[in-house]
Amino acid sequence: MIKIISERAKLKSIIVIGLYVTLMIVAAVIFSKYIDRESLQAVVKNSGQWGVIIYFLIEVVYVTLTPLFNTFILIASGYIFGGHIGFIINFLATSIGLFLIVFLVKKYGRPLLQKVVSVSFYNRFDKITQKVGPITLLIVYVLPFTPDDELTYIVAAGPIGIKRFILPIVLGTMAKAAYSYIGDLGTKGISIAAYARLSLLIIGLGLVGFQEYWVKKWLFAKIPN
Repeated sequence: MIKIISERAKLKSIIVIGLYVTLMIVAAVIFSKYIDRESLQAVVKNSGQWGVIIYFLIEVVYVTLTPLFNTFILIASGYIFGGHIGFIINFLATSIGLFLIVFLVKKYGRPLLQKVVSVSFYNRFDKITQKVGPITLLIVYVLPFTPDDELTYIVAAGPIGIKRFILPIVLGTMAKAAYSYIGDLGTKGISIAAYARLSLLIIGLGLVGFQEYWVKKWLFAKIPN
């Protein structure tokens, strides 16, 4: 029985990785062959600083209010602005969006959740908040094909303090921001995005794990003997 479950888990991982690579290749081909890069860049250039600001605000709103699959808007940043600038825009916009989610949920609670997240997610609210912590949140941010924005809404409504969200959000957002290199470099950028995710997952597990160790140690010290 355990062997069957293990084989299913391996098969699921292989399928997810395969879908991820396929999606990245398709996105890279679409952006490089079927979308006029120069026209998009000309529109942004003619708009001056407002073009960058408007795109930035659109990305912030998209992350905050539409917790859906947002890979293509992250790739588009690199396609329009280049890999490095796109990375910065993605990092700042996504970080602000996720912190806004945490702030809004802490302030407005479950009524906001009912309006934003899916019914299946909301129905599992109590189970998720009991099982998911900063380490799990980091992993969800870094791995592809995960409902990271939705999970942020749910976890933010739980008992975890805002300070414990900082490391997972910052490190996870850096991993997501690297999608800009796919938009800029096409299929060559896929390896950069993959290395970024793997590196930040390893670094993040160490840093967030260290953070949670000290949090638990501090909480344990507060318990009266």
